[in-house]
Amino acid sequence: MAENIQANRDAKHGMALAVTLWAIVLVSVAFFFKYDLPELASNRQSQDTLYYAILGVTGVAYIIVHCLFAFYIWKYRHRDDAEGSYWRDSHKLEVTWTIATAVILVPIVFAGLVIWEDVKAAPPEDVFTIEAVGAQFQWDMRYPGPDGEFGAWRPELYTLENYLGIDPDDPAGNDDLHLINQIVLPVDQPVRIMLRSKDVQHAFFLPNFRVKQDVMPGIETSVWFTPTKIGEYEIACAELCGLGHYRMRAFLSIRSQADYDTWLTEQSQAN
Repeated sequence: MAENIQANRDAKHGMALAVTLWAIVLVSVAFFFKYDLPELASNRQSQDTLYYAILGVTGVAYIIVHCLFAFYIWKYRHRDDAEGSYWRDSHKLEVTWTIATAVILVPIVFAGLVIWEDVKAAPPEDVFTIEAVGAQFQWDMRYPGPDGEFGAWRPELYTLENYLGIDPDDPAGNDDLHLINQIVLPVDQPVRIMLRSKDVQHAFFLPNFRVKQDVMPGIETSVWFTPTKIGEYEIACAELCGLGHYRMRAFLSIRSQADYDTWLTEQSQAN
């Protein structure tokens, strides 16, 4: 009697586990379609293409494996007449799935290397350069003035008034434009953003532009991309940088060339 009760309980547990796995697969697929990547607004379409290719391969494998797993749990749940089986390893099967996996993964790896090389390539000659400085807990931006040159800076010059550490003896910095938590750029114009940190490690993250770069104190890094869509976007710090990390956000505005020129003229006059 007790054995029958335990057997029924084991069968129900097997059924419940199988149904739970099927439900998890359905929910995860539904969440993928609901929470997709943010709208792409730069020239980095190749990254999205590779992402969806990898997600397609792994997603199909995920669905097949878990659905089969749940099916076998359901099919071979406890039954009085069930018998266990055993077979030795198969070298042919192991070689087959190793080769099949390599056929799938090797092209993905090489495609990733090509895309990464493109991301890290030197920017075009007509690239427009600005500077973004991370500090707890804001982003300080600097544009070169009409002379097209940035004034020199030194970390020992950081003060509350000179928060970018600009050398007052360098005339090239007299016409530089300073902004806080704001970047404005013209559409379809390649831009390079020079990055540095005043204090701790930050991460410059533009989700819509597929740009993310760690910003390390004492090391100047850079990223470049070409914005392709007019709109308003968010700049986030993607590295836990202190208690105020949650409020370290800025905004990027992509405008037409005419609107950008008007904005730049107004800012230069106000500066």
